[in-house]
Amino acid sequence: MTTCYQLLASVVPDLPGVSARLTRRLGDTRWPTGPMDGVPGDCRRWTHRWIEWLAQPPAEPLVQCQRVGTPLGEARLMHFPGRGRMPLLLLHGWPTSFLAFHRVVDRLQEVASDVVLAVLPGFGAPAPRTGRMGVGSIAAVLAEAMSAVGIQRFVVHGQDWGSVIARTLARDFPQRVIGIHVSAGLTGFLADGQRCGGSWHGLRAFAEHGSGYLALQSRRPDALAVGLEDSPAGMLAWHLDKFELWQSRLGADFGLGPDFILANATLYWATRATSDSMRIYRDNREIPSAPRASAPTGVSVFGTGDFACRQVSAEMNNLVAWYEHAVGGHVASLDAPESFVADLGDFIDLMEERA
Repeated sequence: MTTCYQLLASVVPDLPGVSARLTRRLGDTRWPTGPMDGVPGDCRRWTHRWIEWLAQPPAEPLVQCQRVGTPLGEARLMHFPGRGRMPLLLLHGWPTSFLAFHRVVDRLQEVASDVVLAVLPGFGAPAPRTGRMGVGSIAAVLAEAMSAVGIQRFVVHGQDWGSVIARTLARDFPQRVIGIHVSAGLTGFLADGQRCGGSWHGLRAFAEHGSGYLALQSRRPDALAVGLEDSPAGMLAWHLDKFELWQSRLGADFGLGPDFILANATLYWATRATSDSMRIYRDNREIPSAPRASAPTGVSVFGTGDFACRQVSAEMNNLVAWYEHAVGGHVASLDAPESFVADLGDFIDLMEERA
């Protein structure tokens, strides 16, 4: 039984029942009649793999998922004791989940005193009680939850949307956050012009050929959500399309592994996360650019689907560490785990020296 499957069982208690119902829904998929290229054409094969994957024996949860009530809503955390000196909170992006860290939990326990995986509100945990997926509300829920489990000060790693939430945590709770480390950094890290070289050219190419989903999810997500919530095969195709967009050069499984891809899709289906998770784009569309952040910040840039720029990162943050890798992609904890752990370990060592 894989770590990824056991982590999924930690959040989805009736996983066998969910798997049986999901298998029936996948078997009833109505496929388009015309020819389909790329990921849509390959989704039928992935759906058959998903049905086979769901047939595996029940798993014991790897760790208890702690459900923590806060004034703003419920947080769900998975807490692993470590052998280092500083607690570490890990935040994912879209359309991934806490499962994106399944390959690195054991290694991070060597460098952190506590390793905490957060099920982000709206991504398998209830959305904030405000009814909106604003990054400020999400950060406040996480800060309250970390206090509730006895962790007052910590380092935060954020990937994709997790980088925005990590930066917001550091801004709103400066006494709590020791430092932040990001990969696939967004606001405050993204390339913004020719001075950023290859990162800027990569971002422009992405904007031209692959940013349609950004416009749709930031302005009109609900009509799309109806279809994706009703069709698990449609939801899987939507995920696969984004993985191909960011990581097609990393192989047939996009460097992510089929275990993650299928467990992640099962989590989204079981917890009805599709519609809520997409609303993070809509509910943060009008937020102005955040001011320069003062928390010590480390940035890792990987070879594919990562458009962070060193100059922008230094201007917008208290940049104390910069790491570059030719390998890996947008979800480095999965597609470049050795480099990812090495960077985080080095950054934590640096925070310990500065403490």
